[in-house]
Amino acid sequence: MKPIDQAWVCHIEVTNVCGRGCVYCSRFDRHIRADQRTHMTLDQIEKALQSLDGWPNQIGIMGGEPTLHPQFEEICHMLRRYNDKSKYGLWTAGGSRYDKYKHLIDDTFGFLAYNEHTEAQQTVCRHQAITMGIDHVVPDEEYRGRLIDDCWVQKTWCPSIGAKGAFFCEVAYALDTILDGPGGYPVEPGWWKKAPAAFADQVARYCGNCGMAIPLPQEVINTTKEKISRGNLELFRAHNLPRLSKNDVVVVDGEFTVKELECNRGGWDPGNYRQDITG
Repeated sequence: MKPIDQAWVCHIEVTNVCGRGCVYCSRFDRHIRADQRTHMTLDQIEKALQSLDGWPNQIGIMGGEPTLHPQFEEICHMLRRYNDKSKYGLWTAGGSRYDKYKHLIDDTFGFLAYNEHTEAQQTVCRHQAITMGIDHVVPDEEYRGRLIDDCWVQKTWCPSIGAKGAFFCEVAYALDTILDGPGGYPVEPGWWKKAPAAFADQVARYCGNCGMAIPLPQEVINTTKEKISRGNLELFRAHNLPRLSKNDVVVVDGEFTVKELECNRGGWDPGNYRQDITG
């Protein structure tokens, strides 16, 4: 794994409220309980910005859908007090709130990750089966460890700050949320300077229940059912998470050998989930 401060962006996840509920969402949106939905307070967001003083790369505002935060306008004004717009990116699926704040967004963010998740996109875009816990389907411990250490999410996506603290990986933050975890690191100046050995506790706590590092074919996201490992199904049910009926998930009881997964590596490009665009 690489140090946190080598990530090209750090997210501040201002809300986990979203109106989409896409299959295999990297935030497990379909499985978030109502009482787990939350907006960061303005104080929390300001503390996150202060903790990133000296952060060498970009800062992303992420969700959920960030524009659904009831104080989105105030957030934008706060961001502009701390940095020039070239420092910030916005991850959004658009919608009426995006349209409402379009001029403010243009004045605040130098980078826009705009992904509408339209019906047309969902017929071609493919996501990694995040609900397939690697601990449950990859029995070879040594190989499983190598897959986790080589995870494309940790290498190409980003660390996150949310309402529950700071995390070395954005998916780890999502898992902490749905599994009622203990929260992340204290949001204090320099938390992002942790070396890989220093965030091993979060790796041990979250990565085993994630499917992102497993070389498996990606799934078209207009499917009505998610593939889920038996271990994750039982764990999710223990936390009373929604959308786990036979109409929502397909349970995978089997395990994969090293040979099978290495064969799957050919052509496996999990970071390329926007098959509706090129480049």
